[in-house]
Amino acid sequence: MKTTNGILAVVVALALAGNIGCGFENTPGAGNGDGDAMTNGDIDAPETASTDARTSSPDAPVSTVDAAPGQVAPGGECSCDAQCADAGGQEGVCIYGVCMVRAAGACPSGGAQQGCPAGSRCWNLSGSDVGPLCWPDCAAHTCSGTCDGDGSCVPAQGDDCDPTCGSACSCTETSCGAGMACVGGECVEQMGGGPGPGPGPTCSNLPARDCTGTTCGDLVTFDPRTNAAWDDYPINGETAANQYRSYLRRDLMMLVAYATSKTACKTAGWTAGNGGALGLGDMSEANGAIPGTSIGSPGHPPNTHVNGFDIDLAYYQSGTANNRLRPICAHTSGGADQHHCVAAPTTLDVWRHALFLGAVFESSRTRVIGVDGQAGPMLMSALNTLCASGWVTAAACSNLVLAYETTNGGAGWYYHHHHHSHISLKRTTSLVDDTAHPCDADACGDPRVKRVPGRADGLHRLR
Repeated sequence: MKTTNGILAVVVALALAGNIGCGFENTPGAGNGDGDAMTNGDIDAPETASTDARTSSPDAPVSTVDAAPGQVAPGGECSCDAQCADAGGQEGVCIYGVCMVRAAGACPSGGAQQGCPAGSRCWNLSGSDVGPLCWPDCAAHTCSGTCDGDGSCVPAQGDDCDPTCGSACSCTETSCGAGMACVGGECVEQMGGGPGPGPGPTCSNLPARDCTGTTCGDLVTFDPRTNAAWDDYPINGETAANQYRSYLRRDLMMLVAYATSKTACKTAGWTAGNGGALGLGDMSEANGAIPGTSIGSPGHPPNTHVNGFDIDLAYYQSGTANNRLRPICAHTSGGADQHHCVAAPTTLDVWRHALFLGAVFESSRTRVIGVDGQAGPMLMSALNTLCASGWVTAAACSNLVLAYETTNGGAGWYYHHHHHSHISLKRTTSLVDDTAHPCDADACGDPRVKRVPGRADGLHRLR
């Protein structure tokens, strides 16, 4: 079943004393292939990783599985699990409109033959708890979707299935149940309250959102460092005289200045939340290096927070002294820091932060914004309401690339976003997605997790 969805949606933090940033320290299993934990530094999860869709060969062979009459062999088109043939005694399942089978056990490695019938290989599905799957090889099956870089038959962009009878499908307006809403293919709890009808104040004196000219890639600082909209305070060992971790591209600086200023203006009459300026965290060093490089302790893994394309920002909060970087939720269990929210956020100002995200999503240069898995569904629901009530522009509502993981599916978003969100700008000015970004590769994530075209790693149901 081929479907589309009008809202693009989806889905780092560590509460170290005096060292808040995108990352972790000696965190077991806080993976995504980012490397070993670093001492005296934060490691940021890669923002997203996407697998480019490859056109299936027109000469793909017929499936090696003999499907029963009325059933579809692996690689064939489906709407429900019942349509998909079993293979080797393993259950057939419908994954976004393409038939596959469940693996016999956990994938020992990405693309392993073990646990799968001949002509298919084992991976988990990014952003899903469906479990290990046997992905059909295009060389052994007729593929109704598209072939990815691994030679696997995967759902093409726009492919989908019936969520009432398929194992991994986008939701519909009627499939989520009472108290839930279908937002970007995900069932999220409907947020109560909200600011009412928009669009609110006109806000005619905002700083420019988009950079033009030849200096957009220059590394700059916020000037002033602090005003009523943003708060670029010293963090992670900086001093007021040496904020060496706080350089970013001019275009990203302008976008953040615009979005925080718009949020301050639009919400001036709101009584909920702290209001006030939004705290800013790590960016890059003056020469584009990872923050901490100049003192021999890079605080993020290779290819993140380089050349001013990334910025960590606090959440807008309620009941705290200000909107600086701090956990917005309980994040310990059994006396140990879990490096993610273990319960719903308690200090998140969800409506103000959702409005801020909407302002950032106005720019087609926005590559992705990452948040904690407990905050993500709340923010998506709030964004859905703000879009419907006119607070967020139609252009932004069609560009909601919000990344989060509600369970640890290996995409890298589960950990380290409980005290800040993370904005990443596209690496090009051509307004196409950044396929050259170093972390747009399986090496930046769990190799046992497969990404599908149009649903980039960690971006929930992105189409």
